[in-house]
Amino acid sequence: MRHNNGGNVLKRWIVFISLLFLAACEQEHAGASGGQEIATAPWTEQQLADTNSRMNQIDDKMKQLEQELAKIKVAADSPQVFKDVPIDHWAYVHVVRLYHQNIVGGVGNGLFAPKQAITRAQAAAMLVRAFQLPLSTKPSIFTDVPNSHLFAREIMTAYEAGFFGGYPNNRFAPQESMKRQHMAMVIQRAFRLQATSAPYAGYKDVNERTQGALEIRIISQHGIAEGDNGYFYPEQPTTRAHFATFMDRALQIK
Repeated sequence: MRHNNGGNVLKRWIVFISLLFLAACEQEHAGASGGQEIATAPWTEQQLADTNSRMNQIDDKMKQLEQELAKIKVAADSPQVFKDVPIDHWAYVHVVRLYHQNIVGGVGNGLFAPKQAITRAQAAAMLVRAFQLPLSTKPSIFTDVPNSHLFAREIMTAYEAGFFGGYPNNRFAPQESMKRQHMAMVIQRAFRLQATSAPYAGYKDVNERTQGALEIRIISQHGIAEGDNGYFYPEQPTTRAHFATFMDRALQIK
């Protein structure tokens, strides 16, 4: 019975949001209905610019509706998984979707800790699960990753797959927080993403001297990363919520 109710709620929301979208489109069309009797070149160019602007606005509305529909579908299909990732959390869909694919887990007590920085070891484990790679049977080559380490086999698997490199003196730094620039490099390697012709405005805090600048550009062109008000914050740690989001987006285009 609960499942049927969830399905009915989902259908009602889909109808409601679809009607809102149609109304928005009609409003856009109505605003464009007026025209001049003689189509001069400047007027034509202005009309094309206005049309492109309206199309971009409609595309933005479509993306917003798709995000809302995704939240509604996930909420209808399953209950809230983590206490600290409610349905109105910006990363809700991504976290829950990866949870149901056994790619992410919690930190205990029903919590996900979305604002907590993800470690290199945790990121390696997530990638190995996402690609369903068989775990390496080789002993660890890293001086700071003993074979008894919780993620020793996942770390070796991710290393052998080429997702991660090490540090000098054969260190992996498993407990080190993963910087956002390093996250971009790992995601690009793991999913073998290439640069595209998609527009790239760049970021105010990323230049050609920034480590991972090319990888940041590539994952941005693929819509995996978007930045925040023109900033990427390459040196800042990647939170668990952000890494789950980047992973889920990358998996959608895999």
